[in-house]
Formats: sequence, C-alpha cells, structure tokens
Amino acid sequence: MADFNTDYYNGTDQYSDGDVEDRILEIVRAGISSEDTEDRSFPVLYHLSPVRENILSWYPFREGAHVLEIGAGPGAITGLLCRKCASVTSVELSRRRALINYERHKDCGNLTIMAGNLNDMVFPGKFDYVVLNGVFEYAGSFTRGEDPYGTFLSRCMSYLKDDGMLLIAIENRLGLKYFAGAPEDHTDNYMEGLKDYPENSSVHTFSKNEWEELCDRCGLAYHRFYYPYPDYKFPSEIFTDSSLSADSFARNAWNFNARRLELFSEPQMAASLCREGVMDRFMNSFLIEAACRAPIGIGGQTDISYVKLSSDRDERFRIQTMICESEGVRKVIKSALTDQAREHLARMHEREDASPAFTMELDGAAYQVSLLKGTKAGEDSCEYPFLTGQNLAKRAAVAADRKDAGALREIFRSLWNLIGCGSCGDRTAGEEFAAVFGTAGADLEWEMVCPANIDLILDNVYLDDAGEKREAEIIDGEWIFDFPVPSHFILWRAVNEFYSVHRQAEAVLPQEELLAEYGIDASRRQIFWKWADHFEKEYVGANRLAAFARPARKADLKDLQWSGENVRLTATLYMDLGQGYNEQDALHTEVVVTDGRYDVTFDVSHPEKIRSMRFDPLEGTACICDLTSTEVELKPINASARYRGGYEFLTMDPAYRVKYGKNKASSGEDVMKIRISGSIQTRDLYWALAKSQELLGRYRRGPLGAIARRLKR
Repeated sequence: MADFNTDYYNGTDQYSDGDVEDRILEIVRAGISSEDTEDRSFPVLYHLSPVRENILSWYPFREGAHVLEIGAGPGAITGLLCRKCASVTSVELSRRRALINYERHKDCGNLTIMAGNLNDMVFPGKFDYVVLNGVFEYAGSFTRGEDPYGTFLSRCMSYLKDDGMLLIAIENRLGLKYFAGAPEDHTDNYMEGLKDYPENSSVHTFSKNEWEELCDRCGLAYHRFYYPYPDYKFPSEIFTDSSLSADSFARNAWNFNARRLELFSEPQMAASLCREGVMDRFMNSFLIEAACRAPIGIGGQTDISYVKLSSDRDERFRIQTMICESEGVRKVIKSALTDQAREHLARMHEREDASPAFTMELDGAAYQVSLLKGTKAGEDSCEYPFLTGQNLAKRAAVAADRKDAGALREIFRSLWNLIGCGSCGDRTAGEEFAAVFGTAGADLEWEMVCPANIDLILDNVYLDDAGEKREAEIIDGEWIFDFPVPSHFILWRAVNEFYSVHRQAEAVLPQEELLAEYGIDASRRQIFWKWADHFEKEYVGANRLAAFARPARKADLKDLQWSGENVRLTATLYMDLGQGYNEQDALHTEVVVTDGRYDVTFDVSHPEKIRSMRFDPLEGTACICDLTSTEVELKPINASARYRGGYEFLTMDPAYRVKYGKNKASSGEDVMKIRISGSIQTRDLYWALAKSQELLGRYRRGPLGAIARRLKR
C-alpha cells in the first residue's frame, strides 16, 4: 500500500480547481476512467487522462531510480513513475489533490504521498530524479526573493544526488500557438506571455534562451531540450533538435479552450519556421533534462531523437515508436505501453515474418517490395532498422509542387498495382470484416485482397535505389488483417491521407478526379467513410480526446478595418465529418455587408460525408441577425432573445445550427450550394453588456427569480 503522509500539512488547501476536485475524487473512488465519465470538463480531462503520461512514458529512467515528484496534483503521471522507478515520493500542497492521488495509486507499494509545503519537508536521502510537470511556472507565487525562479531551481537541485537529473515540463513563453491566437494557459489572457507578463508576478513561463540562461546561472552545466507536441499536457509526439527538421509535427491538435482564436494556420507557419531552422524557439512546450554535469549514457540508449505515442486508444492497442541512436547506429523501437498491447505487438511481428515479397513498377523500373521485418527485443518491444531512403509521399509531394499531374498519377497507379498483388477470390465482406469495419455495404460485391494492409499509404513505402537491385520496403505493418478487405478501400485511405496533408495537390490533380479513375464514386466514398469511422471509434477506440475538444474561432485581422457603410465580415461554415468541428473541415469566406444587407454562398463538397453543420455569420462582435436560407434551416444556438424577425446575440461568437435534408446529402451530388441572406446589425461589447444586465434584471424581477430567492432562503 502507498503511504499517505500529512505531517507537514497546515490545514489549508492554497491551490485548487474548485469543487470539480470533489467530483474527480468521486470518479476515482468509483474506478471510472476519464474516457468513460460523462463529465466533459477540462479539469477532469487534465487530471485523469492517460495521455498525460506520454510526457515521460518513453523516458529511459535509470534502473532502481528514486524519484521526487514536486507538485504531483491528483497524480497525472504518478502511476507511470511508480511503474518505471524503484520508489516515488510525491509532494502536493493541497491535501484534497493529494488524496485523489492516493485513491488512484494506493496499491503502489513504492509510493509515498506527502501533503504540505515542500519548503517545510525533510527527506531521508537524495534522489536520482526530481520531476516538475507543470509546476515550475508558479515558483513566483510561493518563493520569496528577487529571483524566485532561480531560488526555486537551486532548491530543486539540492534534493538531487551528485549525478541526479532534473526533468521539467513547462510551456514555452514564445510558443507558436500564442501567436496564432491561443490564450496564455495560466491567465487565459491573449499574448500575455509574449509580452513577458507585464502585470503578473504569480506565474511565468520562459523562452528557450531564458531557460539556457537560468540553467547556466544556477550551475546546471548540462541541459537538453525535448519538444512535446502539441504540448506537454497531451503530447502525441516528442521531438528533439535532430528531428525538428522533419516537418511532420505540423499536424492538427485538439483544442480545449473555448476562447481559442485562429489568426493564421499554425501548421503552415510551423513548416515555414522549420525551414528557417528556428522552430525550436517556437515549440509550444519544453521538456528540459538538466544536471550539474553531463550524463554518461542513459538507460543504455545514448540518444533518443523522436518518439510517437499512440496512447489515445483502447488499452490493447497502445504502443509507442521511438527513433534512437546507439554506438552510431540508428534504429526504430516499437514498444507496448500496456500489458494488453503486448499481444498486438506480437501479432505485428508474426505477420512481418509471414509477409510475402511483391514486385512494383514505378517510372519504368521494377522494385522488389517486402514488409520491413523487426527483431524481438524483449517481451514488449521490437527493433527495426532506420530507413534513410525516400518514401512515396515525398516523391508525390515533389510532383505536386512541380504541378506534375502525370507523375502523381503514376505514383498512385504503382500503389494500386502493389495493393492488387494480394488479390483473392472473395467478393463479399465477411463477419471478421464487419467486426472491425462495420456492416455498411455488406450486401455489395468488392475486389478483395488478403492478407490486407490497410495502412499501405505513400508515407509507408520507402524506395532504395542505391544498390544494383532496386528495392522498396513497407514500414508500419500495424494494421494487417488476415481476412479479405476491399482493395479500393485501401487505395481510398492512401489518397485521402496524402491529400489531407499535401493540400497543394488538389490544384494539380483533384482528389475526386483521381478517385474516379479507379471507380471510387460518391456512394463508395460514403461507405468508406463509415468503415473508417467504425474502425477508428469502435474497434481501435482512437481519438478519445476529441470528446473534450472545442472549436477554435477563425479571426481575421482585416475585419478590424470596418469603416463607413461597408463592413467586412468573415463567415464560417463548420462541418463535422467524424472529427467534430475543426478548421480543417471548415469553409471561410469574406462577406461585405452594405447598409446591413448580408449575403453569402457556400459550395459544400461531398455532403454525404457530413454529420452536422454549424454556421457562424461573423466573429468577434455581438450582433442582431435576421437570416434565412432556401436550402437549409437555421436554428440559433446561442441567441439571447428574439428581435422582430431575427435574434439578438450578446456573445462575440454568434452561431446557428444548420439543418438540411438528408436526401440532399445522400443524392450523390458532389457539391451542394448553401445560400444564406438577410440583415445583420453589428453591436459593440458595451451594448452586449448593457443588454446582459437588462436580461438579468428581468430574471431577478420575474417568477424564476422569485423561486430562486425562496430556494436560497
């Protein structure tokens, strides 16, 4: 059993998220996971999500390590530390938070939880590691002196053995997301950290250069930066200076802040900063490894350059992929993150050994193609050689940049022929297929392949032209199935994956035109989307964080140029294609409103994919709207009151729910036009505040207010 120590607790919880912590305690005591609870508040996600462990689940702690975890909170990573280290001492100022941690991990016999002020505590010995996960930024609120952060950092060093290591996870003050429109994480004010917190002394984050200066000032001669993406709270990837040059980190990330704006595309800007060689200064978060002297090898691996963590899934599929270098040799290691995932990893390895070789022709040259085989490296991991050749996705991206439609067609033709090498005689999907992908289209006949690698995408096919014999190897055989799968579905996945990342290809060879060449029409695409959705949500249980996500608000600075009778607005139509509302699946258009008249038309591609739609007529201001459409029905989501024929919106983000006939979505039309017109009167913040006070006064004077007063008494 874990030890719960309150000897240093003074009876006051000085830091708290409020009453939600009582709900979290109830959830923990009931044994409910964050994925299964109906509470979708951010504190529940932040404290209980298993994705929080990604920040250190990959880290090679020394064998038999003793760890001091400062500011453990409700124990987001405490369980991970207990599994990886010999002993863990977790310190938390709040007794209620410490109690949540204890209830979560009371079965850990190597854990001591101490409630109270760290400054008052005495420990029996020194530690191999001191871990601060989202804590250091608050040093200014509980450490006195002219240099509270330097003082606190030195105090943390005093708990270490001579060869001990500090591990600090924290936001980057100059993180790209703050330039793009995310509020500062701790104050919820826009750009406050970018301005170096001019009116705030209780919290402070630091840039990379500031961290380097702070470490040098405190005598930490060794410090290395890891870059968790999208941040240290819910990282899915860990980059280093040697892997940032690969701009694969520029993927969309879930947003959990209702006040998040998008002033520009963060992925596009990240790619530009990466090409300039300065992306390390603008990553959203750091994991800093620091010590008084440089370590001599850590855990037998001298250098970890990249980690991908697939933990936002069902436990049986949670694995990680690590690129590391040992004795000058780079290798890839795939490991199970849970006991249940070991079987999944073993199944991958068995299929690699059984996979046959094929031939693929590309640009007139024949390639011998095989699935990259790994070697077992223990009970829960496999090792693979690191491939340095060019993959088909890079070749296709070059073709798109050169506007060479013929080269793009040739690459996908070669992939289609490679998929077809596994053709089998079956024509209908069986029960095994239905269990993984659902029953949509079960009565149709398909061209099948078996075994089927549904992740046979361009990124996973590497070419080697260096030797006498041209060879190609397929990596990542995670999703190879031993039952027949339609070959067109595998091609559709590959095309969809490439076009979602390389948007420039659409103007060179439209995706629909390419798919049509292989007979993949609108009705087939609709079925394929259902299969992909069932596979992701029902079988893999992936992207569980999406349930907590909030849409960012598109904000365009040109909207500030309002003058005279003409007003420029940005209208947005959000479409849920199975990933919730997000900017990738949204249409934005500029509307010029003259004398209050509003008119906008959206061309909606592939309505069969759409689950629901939301319309934002403008952003950043309150308004009075009287809008209609002949194609769809508009229902206000957040209007405060009716106003003549329209509605008053006191919010800065007015929104409508869009209802449309399902017959239109399933008619097979490639494009559905939606025209919305009427009148809009923009209003400022002071008007919205005045109207809010007026509504509040009516409530208090009305029958509901009387009932509320009686209940209060």
